[in-house]
Amino acid sequence: MRVGKRVFATVLALFAISVSTWVSAAPKQLTLKYELLQQGISIGTVKDQLSVTGNRYQIDSLAEGKGVYKLMGERSLLSQGQVVANSLRPDRFESRQSKHPNKVLISEFDWTKKMLKMQIKDEQETDKLAKGTQDLLSVMYCWMWQPPKGKQVNLAVANGKKQSPHSFVVTEESTPLETEAGTFNVVKLTDADGEKTLYLAKDKGYLPVKLVVEDDGKHMEQVITSITGQ
Repeated sequence: MRVGKRVFATVLALFAISVSTWVSAAPKQLTLKYELLQQGISIGTVKDQLSVTGNRYQIDSLAEGKGVYKLMGERSLLSQGQVVANSLRPDRFESRQSKHPNKVLISEFDWTKKMLKMQIKDEQETDKLAKGTQDLLSVMYCWMWQPPKGKQVNLAVANGKKQSPHSFVVTEESTPLETEAGTFNVVKLTDADGEKTLYLAKDKGYLPVKLVVEDDGKHMEQVITSITGQ
């Protein structure tokens, strides 16, 4: 059986995510578990842990493959920074692969100088930091503090290698989303290219409960299986 290395690597990279009453009572510790599916077949799992202490946050994400996909090793992501004005402001983002320790990506966000510093393997690159920029992991969870408004949301996302503008079309789904973790009323955010769609649970403080990615003819999903924390 041939392992779709590029597709699975893309999944891990992409998967790699509130109303005022929720913000005031936002959980300080959360653990979310997801199942990764390709064409409807389970190929791995993702475990995200969100921790908030005072005005500081940290999100850790660990993706692991199943079966032949386990040979790809683990993919870990880290986002840490501040909770400022009801939004997340990343200070640092890291991406690591257990099978490729030399492919570490580290981004540092200097909001004072408005500069994004990126370590890509052994190279150092910089870019002007756009207002409200999120990283590949914080973009999944920033909606807990600042729910999507209107029919479109624009923001920049730094993935460790570059910073790119993104436009999300916002749609409120009329049909509840049924998952192993429960049934949720969701808001759907679809990237302008139509390749990525993020589902946020309105009744769970806009937590990310499903992500769909269309990549090179492959239909990939990351679906919530459990939510624990306080």
